[in-house]
Parts: sequence; C-alpha cells; structure tokens
Amino acid sequence: MDLEQALKELNVASRDELIFKLKALVIKACEVKDVKPEDVPTDVPFIGGPGPLKLDSLDAMEIAMELRYQFGVELKNASTAAQAMQSFDTLADFVINAPKVKK
Repeated sequence: MDLEQALKELNVASRDELIFKLKALVIKACEVKDVKPEDVPTDVPFIGGPGPLKLDSLDAMEIAMELRYQFGVELKNASTAAQAMQSFDTLADFVINAPKVKK
C-alpha cells in the first residue's frame, strides 16, 4: 500500500497531520496538563525523554490502548512498543505501516 492510501485510511491528509493527531492523542490519553501538540518535539523520545511530556511506562500502556481504539493498530509486545515509541516520527511510521485490527 502506498503512503497516500495509508493516510487516507487513517483519515488524515498528510504525515504532518497524523503526527499532530498523535501528539494530541498522547497528551489527552496521558492527561498531560499545560502542553499543546505544537509544543512537543517530533524527533525526540516522548517516553522518558527530554521533551515536555515526561511520560513513563504506564503512560505507554495508555498510549497503546488509544492507538488501537483511534487507529486500529496494535503494539503486540514491549519490543514493538519500544521501537514505535522512540519519537513521534517513529510512531507515525508505525501507525502508517502496521496491519489494522478491529477497533
């Protein structure tokens, strides 16, 4: 499947829009206060990273559940989650390329 078709299935017009939606999803799911999606760096780790989110492994579980609900993708194990959640860039790539499951 090509990128354009994958983005269409995710109901976004571009990869940048997907990344913005992922940032908003993470902020909401993890109940982060006083941080907007545009304030979050795209290319740094958001679990235990230097950015403004200050998230931990419990937050990663919340994110995984929201990804399944919102985008129909599943982080099957800790290794997959660790790779996908290196940054919002890698998370977007995962969401675009992962097989879709029933929501």
